[in-house]
Amino acid sequence: MNLQVNFVLPHWLYWLVLLALPLIVMWLVDRSFRRGGTVSGNTTVEVPAGEDDAGYRPPGNVLTRVIDKISGFTGRYVAYWSLIAPLVYCYEVFVRYALNSPTNWAHESMFLMFGMQYLLAGAFALREGGHVKVDILYTRASPLTKAALDLMTSVFFFIFVLALVSTGWNFFAQSVNQDFLFFGQSYSNETSFTEWAVQYYPVKFTLALGGLLLLLQGISQFIKDYQAFRYARQQAQGSRVLAWLFVLLGVLLGAYAIHEIVNVAVNEYEAFPLSVENSLYQVDTGTLTALMFGTLMLVLMAGLPLAFVTGGLGVVFLYLVGDQFMLNLIPSRIFPMMTNYQLSAIPLFIFMAAVLEKAGLIEELFDTVYKWMGGLKAGLAIATIVASTLLAAMVGVIGAAVVTMGLIALPAMLKRKYDPEIAIGSIMAGGTLGILIPPSILAIIYGVVAQQSVGELYLGSLVPGLLLAGMYAFYCWLRGTLNPKAAPPLPMEDRVSTAEKLRLLRKMLAPIILVIVVLGVIFTGLATPVEAAGIGTLGAMVVAAMHGRLTWPNLHAACMTTLVATAMVMWIIFGATIFVGFYILQGGQDFVQELISGAGLGPYGVLMVMMVLLVALGMFLDWVGILLLAVPIFVPLIQPLSFDGLLGLPGVDASDVSLWFGVIYLVNMQMSFLSPPFGYALFYIKGVCPPHITMAQIFRSSLPFLALQALGLLLVILFPALITYLPNLVYG
Repeated sequence: MNLQVNFVLPHWLYWLVLLALPLIVMWLVDRSFRRGGTVSGNTTVEVPAGEDDAGYRPPGNVLTRVIDKISGFTGRYVAYWSLIAPLVYCYEVFVRYALNSPTNWAHESMFLMFGMQYLLAGAFALREGGHVKVDILYTRASPLTKAALDLMTSVFFFIFVLALVSTGWNFFAQSVNQDFLFFGQSYSNETSFTEWAVQYYPVKFTLALGGLLLLLQGISQFIKDYQAFRYARQQAQGSRVLAWLFVLLGVLLGAYAIHEIVNVAVNEYEAFPLSVENSLYQVDTGTLTALMFGTLMLVLMAGLPLAFVTGGLGVVFLYLVGDQFMLNLIPSRIFPMMTNYQLSAIPLFIFMAAVLEKAGLIEELFDTVYKWMGGLKAGLAIATIVASTLLAAMVGVIGAAVVTMGLIALPAMLKRKYDPEIAIGSIMAGGTLGILIPPSILAIIYGVVAQQSVGELYLGSLVPGLLLAGMYAFYCWLRGTLNPKAAPPLPMEDRVSTAEKLRLLRKMLAPIILVIVVLGVIFTGLATPVEAAGIGTLGAMVVAAMHGRLTWPNLHAACMTTLVATAMVMWIIFGATIFVGFYILQGGQDFVQELISGAGLGPYGVLMVMMVLLVALGMFLDWVGILLLAVPIFVPLIQPLSFDGLLGLPGVDASDVSLWFGVIYLVNMQMSFLSPPFGYALFYIKGVCPPHITMAQIFRSSLPFLALQALGLLLVILFPALITYLPNLVYG
C-alpha cells in the first residue's frame, strides 16, 4: 500500500497563516484574560536580573506611548508564530518516517518564519529592556551620568539602525525588481532555490521594517533618556560637569553622523570636505585591530547593549575603511543568519523551557529529587545539582535554570540553615550546566559559526557535563561531611518512606521521557536538533495539558518570554556578524594567527592563550558576544595544529581537533557565567536572593565552583577521550 503524501504548502496559505493566526490567538488570549485566566509559575527569561531599579521612571509623552504600543503589538503579533513550528516539525518527522514523504517546504517555511520574527522582535525587546548591556562602569555611575551616557551612546544605535533601514530597503528592492523605484511595473519576484520556490521579497522586507520599528522605539527611548537626564539634573543626582561632557560629546558625534548621512544621500563618488568616508583605507591591520577593539570596549563600558555596540561600530568602520557602497555588506551578513536553519532550534528550546516552567514541571522535579536525596549530607544542595542537570537536559537555557532553581531551592536551603554560600553556589553551578549538557543553545550557535556538527557537539559534551555535575555534587557532600552545620541533612520528621519515594518517581516520568525522546532522536539521527526541538516543544505542551496548565494565558506568557530571549540572542548575532565579518575581511584573522605563531608557542601554548583570553572576556561579555567575537578567529587557528598529548597521555586525532576544541570552548564558557565581577549567573541569582544576601557573598560562593570548572577544563584537555569517545562510537 502506497501511503506517500505529496502535499506541498501553497504559498498563499503560508502567508495567510502568518498574517491571520496571530490575530486569532490574540482574540483567544484576551478572551481568556477577561474571563479571569491567569499565568502560572514565574517569568524566567535569558536576561540577567539587575540591581533594584525602582527609582525614577520617565513618563514619556504622547509620541512615546504611540511608539510603545506599536512595538508591543508587533512583538505580540510575531511571538505567536512560535506556536506553529512544533506542529510543522512534528508533521515533517511523521511523514518522513511513517509515510516516506520527506519535504523541503516544512523546514524552509519555519526558518524563514523565525528569520522574520527575529527582525521584527528587536523593537519589542528594546521596549522591554531585553537587550543585554555590559554593565562594567554603567551600573556604578550616578543617575545623571547614566542618563548622559545613554544620550551619548544612542548615536551608535541610530547609526546602526539607519544603515540597516537604508541598506535593508535596497536589499528588498533588488529582490522585487532590478530597476526598482518604490513599486515598479514589473517584478523579478525572487524566490528560494528549493522546489517550494517561495517568494523571498517579503522576508527581505523585514530587514527594512525591523530596522524601522527599532528606529521608532529608539526615538521613544531617546525621549525617555532625555527626561531622565533632565530629572536627574534637577535633583542634582551626580556630577553635572561630567554629565555635560558626555552630552557634549554625544552632540558632536551626532552632528558629525548627520554630516556623513547627508554626504551619503547627496554624493556617490565624491565626498564632502572633512568627510571621514574612506579615511582609514591605508591603515594597517594592527592599528585597525587596536582601533576596533579599543572603541568596542569603551562603548561597551558606557552601557550600550552589545548588539548595537557591535552593529554600530561595524557600520562606522565599514564606512571609515571602505565607502558608502560597502555598507551594503550589512544585509548580506544578516540575511544568512536570520535564515539559518540550525538557529531555528534556539527559539524552540527556549519556548520548551517556558512551557515546562508554566506547567509546574520544574517544581515537581525538584520536589522529587529533594525528597529522594534530602537525607544525605548536603542533600538539598546535591538535589539542586541533580535537578539542574535534568533541567539542563530538558531546556538548554541557562537563565531559566538559575532563576527557577533560585526561586525553588534557595528558600528551602536557607530555611534549613544552609550556609548561604553553599546554597547559592550549588544553584549557580548547577544552572550553568545548561550551557554544556545537550540540548545546549550555545552548542547550536557554535556549530553554525564553526561549521561543526551539532549532534557531535552534543555527544562530545555529554560526558564532560555529567563529570562536572558529579564534581559539584561531591564538593557539596564533602562540605556537608566536614561541617554538618553548613549543609545539614533533612531532619528525620521531614523524610519520606521508600514507598513514598517510589510513588514520587511517577512525577519524574514525564521529564525523563521528554529528555530521552529529545536527545534520543538527535543521537540516533532520526531527527535534526531543530526537529528534536520542535518535538520536545510539542511534548512540553502535552505535559502542560496533562497538568491542566495548557491555557491561553500560559501560552501567551511562554511566547512573550521566548520572543524577548530569542531577540536578545539573535540581535547580538546580527551586530557581531557585521563587526567580526568586516574585521576578518580586512585580514584580522591572518593578523591574529601571525601574532600568536610569532610568539613561538606550541599547540598547547596557543590553546592556553586562547583559554586565558576566553576567561578574561567572560568576566565582561556575555556568552553570545564572546562566541561571535572569538570563535570565527580561534577555530581556523586551532584546526591545523597537532595536539600529541601532554605528560605522556594520548593526544587528539587530527580529525577530532575541531570537535575537541568546541567542547573545550563550551566548558570554558561555563566559567564565564561564574566569573566575578560580571558573570551573568551572579546577577541572575541576585535577582531572586533575599535582600540580606550581598553581592560579596554571591562572589565568594562562586569561587569554589569556579575552581572545579577550571579543574574540569584541565581534565578534558589532558584526557581528550572524555570528549571524543562517544561521537566516534556513534558516528564513526
